[in-house]
Amino acid sequence: MAIRLLDDQLISQIAAGEVVERPASIVKELIENSLDAGASRITADVEEGGLRRILIDDDGHGIAVDQLPLALARHATSKIDSLDALEAVGSLGFRGEALASIASVAELTLTSRVSDAERAYAVSPHIDSQPRPAAGAPGTRIEVRELFARIPARRKFLRAPGTEFKHLRQSFNQLALSRFDVGFTLRHGGVESAALAVCHDVAGQRRRVAHILGREFDEHAVEVDEAAAGMRLRGWVATPGFSRGQADRQYSFVNGRPIRDKVFNHGVRLAYRDLLHNQRHPAYVLYLELDPRQVDVNAHPAKAEVRFRQSRLVHDFVYRSVSRALAAVEATPHASRSIELTPTAVEPMATPGERTARTMTPRGLDFGAKDSRPGVAEAAASYRFQKPSADAAPSASATAQPMAADTPAAVEVPQAEPQAREDTPALGYAIGQLHDIYILAQNADGLVLVDMHAAHERVLYEQLKAEFSAGQIQCKRLLVPETLSLSESEAATVEAQGERLAEVGFELTRSGPTAALLRGVPALLADRDYLALARDVVAELDSGPRGAAAVRDALDDVLADIGCKAAVKAGRRLTLTEMNALLRDMEHTDRAGHCNHGRPSWVTVDRAGLDRLFMRGQ
Repeated sequence: MAIRLLDDQLISQIAAGEVVERPASIVKELIENSLDAGASRITADVEEGGLRRILIDDDGHGIAVDQLPLALARHATSKIDSLDALEAVGSLGFRGEALASIASVAELTLTSRVSDAERAYAVSPHIDSQPRPAAGAPGTRIEVRELFARIPARRKFLRAPGTEFKHLRQSFNQLALSRFDVGFTLRHGGVESAALAVCHDVAGQRRRVAHILGREFDEHAVEVDEAAAGMRLRGWVATPGFSRGQADRQYSFVNGRPIRDKVFNHGVRLAYRDLLHNQRHPAYVLYLELDPRQVDVNAHPAKAEVRFRQSRLVHDFVYRSVSRALAAVEATPHASRSIELTPTAVEPMATPGERTARTMTPRGLDFGAKDSRPGVAEAAASYRFQKPSADAAPSASATAQPMAADTPAAVEVPQAEPQAREDTPALGYAIGQLHDIYILAQNADGLVLVDMHAAHERVLYEQLKAEFSAGQIQCKRLLVPETLSLSESEAATVEAQGERLAEVGFELTRSGPTAALLRGVPALLADRDYLALARDVVAELDSGPRGAAAVRDALDDVLADIGCKAAVKAGRRLTLTEMNALLRDMEHTDRAGHCNHGRPSWVTVDRAGLDRLFMRGQ
């Protein structure tokens, strides 16, 4: 076939394939133009998810009548004029393709008026390329109708109006979060879907974020504001309690530009590494500011991805900034972890004969292997109660004696009730156990409820990480080696990663094309189902990337799994001594507010909340 030049219309339609994917793409491009034009108010009015009609109206500086035809030409722009300007571009658009591409696949009408003009002018390239007088206030109005009407092959790939509007709303939300100094309105089928006023302060910004991401995000949001090395990161990240099953609450911006960047996202994800597992995703709204010359925005057809000149520096800065914000909120009791109690209908009280004397039965607690070295395993096997000073609240279990596992439930009567004092530890002193799952404790402010498994899981994990870093995780050799049946790829991973497996307590050697011999396991798991975990560990290493950082991430997951399986389980009765020891360990453990899977490990109810519950003073 002979080589020939393509005609201009076909060239424009091919280019449109990179710019216009669906109605959401048009909304994004046109709103970005409005922002570049200095608009302080932008309205998007769409019909049938944008398939039938999209109207973007702004109060920006407008386009002069003699430049209207040029605005619709390909590669025509007012935003850059040299390579230097491209390397430091600060505008959202700069290629001059959007309007020409949209006009090639839909019916477009551009109406604009500059502030000192007597009237507005309009141009419709599908009718006439010459401007004509029109009604309109200063600013620009662009109407797009019948997307892909003349290209049936592209039209059939569009979804139902409801689905298209969902994508369109996502693009609108992203842009509305990029500029708090601009008011945004969205209408669909004549019904107002969003009306976002200009935000004059941080409180207004939080309201807009809550409107878009939901009130629950706002309740879990932690502020980030860090500066270093010529960069600044600000915004909000959600505590692990608001983790998501999919990455649908992640908004990142670089110099005001909405982006999707692997370096940025991995930095945030790494900060949550010890807080989220099992494919959970963090939620955040973050703004990175840096020298425009340090970021290449011309790296993606839709301008959604960027390249950083110093990607490692950006990655580490994002990671450290988010880590510090999360660590600060995890360190001490915080309002975001309190629960609100409201009065409800009161059930009739049972008669004495109907009540069952069921309270905590103290008994010995075997947290882990007893033959391990002092340190983690010893503390796990037998919690040693760290007594408070002489003037602090006394232990309520000073005379409690362990009972056999099959002893009927009995009442443990404390000799002295712990009193809340100003010097009471943050998590207080244990006063009982609820359903053999939760620890009830009293601190200076009120009541603390602790999920004992979640709390112990975090304590063990952080201790295991410290031991791993010091190369001190203990391995207990099995009397009889166990054979693991593996895939050929997994067996090869055992052979290649044997030393790394030993670092987390597994002594595994390849014994055949599809088999491995397990000779040792982490001491904490010596009396538990270590075979299943060994298989999971090998599969984790085999399925992930092979780089050193990826292996370390996989080993962290292994340590988290060990901590989970070794932690005290629901249904285990604890003595007050053991409960208090766990509370003290939590107070000295990083990120103790959540377990390894992102669930909260404790919540508080202050005295005011209890008073409201019982209507005291009302």
